[in-house]
Amino acid sequence: MKTKLIIFGVITAVLAVVLLLPTPVQKTATDDNSFVLGPVQIFDGERVLQATFIEVKDGVIVAMHDDKPDRSVRWVDGNNHWIIPGLIDAHVHAWGDALEQSLQRGVTTVIDMFGDPSFLQLNKNQRSTVLFTAGADMYGAGLLMTAPDGHGTQYGIDVSTLESPEQATQLVQQRIDAGSDFIKIVYTAEGAGYQHAPSISKAGLEAAIAAAHQANRLAVVHIADYNSAVDAVTAGADGLVHSFFNEPISDHLLALMVANDVFVIPTTVVYEGMLRGAINDEVLFQSPELDISRDATSTLRQSFPDTNRFPAHYYDNLMATTKRMNDAGVRVLAGSDAPNPNTAHGWSLVVEMLLLQQAGMTPAEVLTAATAGTASAFGLPDRGRIQVGYKADLIAVTESPLDNLESLLTLAKIWKNGFAVAFEY
Repeated sequence: MKTKLIIFGVITAVLAVVLLLPTPVQKTATDDNSFVLGPVQIFDGERVLQATFIEVKDGVIVAMHDDKPDRSVRWVDGNNHWIIPGLIDAHVHAWGDALEQSLQRGVTTVIDMFGDPSFLQLNKNQRSTVLFTAGADMYGAGLLMTAPDGHGTQYGIDVSTLESPEQATQLVQQRIDAGSDFIKIVYTAEGAGYQHAPSISKAGLEAAIAAAHQANRLAVVHIADYNSAVDAVTAGADGLVHSFFNEPISDHLLALMVANDVFVIPTTVVYEGMLRGAINDEVLFQSPELDISRDATSTLRQSFPDTNRFPAHYYDNLMATTKRMNDAGVRVLAGSDAPNPNTAHGWSLVVEMLLLQQAGMTPAEVLTAATAGTASAFGLPDRGRIQVGYKADLIAVTESPLDNLESLLTLAKIWKNGFAVAFEY
């Protein structure tokens, strides 16, 4: 199986195109970020609240009310819409105008899983403010931990590689010094059974995870097959940033993940592009009301050379494994892996959410996976929930997303740091 090498080549081509895109025009705020919003129906990231009015002061939620409060502050008619926290994409690769694209679709925070540290450094201060911004907030891994000539070394970014377990502490500290919020490690088990880039050893994996934990950082692991997942969980990984489809999950691995509280970001939408390649036509391109940009359409239309060449049961494995993990209590997070083929920033997080529902998760579980669940897993402060003291990162939809997750494709309104976001469909 040449899956990884196919992904590498296609992503390189995508990078070349996207880096040529024009710099987006910075939008400006039209209102201040203090207001009372209501009447509305509220899903707070985990449950439906009784409150019907949200009071925001300087971009922060300061109170929740059952009735409209007597305040001199500006009132925003909620039209009885549903309000949920701004979405969090748990797996992206951001550069160029990715943060602006994400916010246009209601994604107010992204977790970047590998990129040039300079882009993370450039955008890091924004997330601690409530100033007006035209883009999503960003947390990130910065440089990943990989082997010489391993995955991540092929994109023209200078990546210091792990040649021996003894280097792990030094390389982890280098990444922290460059701004990494957590440590991402690339690993493929010996005898994985398919063609892949060189990988660090199992001892290197264990050393990298231990070094991350010693530095009080999460250690998340890029895997693409069952055996690699077993090794990563056994070695102490906090999370898997992909699922796998070559085998169904075993009772043994499931028990390990539950016992060690390991979360998973299945990235079902990018795998669907490899195994099936139909979801975007089914959800996005059959909806004439969705005004999808030319750039987004381009990456959504891209396909992997081996699409539909894998056995049909691989897709069944992927979906069944997602369901079993969720049913067992493993924290499943929503991440798109945009802008890989079959994905686009913003749009594909909602598609991922729909796929998680198809796998057997309830709409409430899916909404949590894209809001409070990801914020909790990555220790992100002041976001992911509608709660006093949290940022007023909010999205409004006209119908209940608990009844219809596709309503998230046509948002009524977006607020970032309490500022209304101008967007178009």
